[in-house]
Amino acid sequence: MDFKDFLMKEYKLGKKSADDYASRFNGILERGIYKGESQITPSMEATIEKEFEKSSGHYILALRRHIEFQQKNFTK
Repeated sequence: MDFKDFLMKEYKLGKKSADDYASRFNGILERGIYKGESQITPSMEATIEKEFEKSSGHYILALRRHIEFQQKNFTK
């Protein structure tokens, strides 16, 4: 199961919303903010708030959900 499938199943999101989450997460990756950590650090949050000023809450939530996705996949 990929990240989008996880979001649609776990959170009952539609495809468009799942695509938005994936896009936000990819933006975080492209900027080098997230490198596979198992939790969000205060410095990661601060960087996200600076980089994505107007919608930082959406980006932080996307990262939280991706970390949750990874943890659920690794514990199977």
